[in-house]
Amino acid sequence: MTFSEKTILVTEEAGFIGSHTVVQLLNEGFRVSIIDNLDNSVTEIVDSDLEKLFSQTQFDALIHFAGLKAVGESVANPRRYFDNNLIGTINLYEVMAKYDCKKMVFSSSATVCGQPEKMSCVEDFELNAMNPYGRTKFLCDGLLFSVIANVNLCDWQLVYGDWSEVYWQLIL
Repeated sequence: MTFSEKTILVTEEAGFIGSHTVVQLLNEGFRVSIIDNLDNSVTEIVDSDLEKLFSQTQFDALIHFAGLKAVGESVANPRRYFDNNLIGTINLYEVMAKYDCKKMVFSSSATVCGQPEKMSCVEDFELNAMNPYGRTKFLCDGLLFSVIANVNLCDWQLVYGDWSEVYWQLIL
């Protein structure tokens, strides 16, 4: 299968990282679909919208950037962050599994590490999210690892490390 035969769904395309990712994917020859409510969140992406989107297009992979990202706001309104970041991601996982889309790049955050005594944060680093935003990312990370670990549930791929390696392992 060539790149032009691969269809990638990108959440939050209008953001800095999302917009650059979409441009790069298009330049590489991928077909790209986007979800973005232009509010830095996934609240408005309801189950019926996801069902409709996935029923109309067979996605080869999903790149998930969507979510609220302000630490201070997450402390002031934690419920909004858990609803958007965690529940929105769970909705994506469920629809992806239903429609057999098993490749995903999830945009986590260094906030899951808290305030480490030394840098750099690596895969086996002790996690210590210190605010609601960091905890939503921590829970999403954990949920993704659990889904992947349960091979009876589905056969997902997890890739991490240098971005160029992640990109090519995910897409190919």
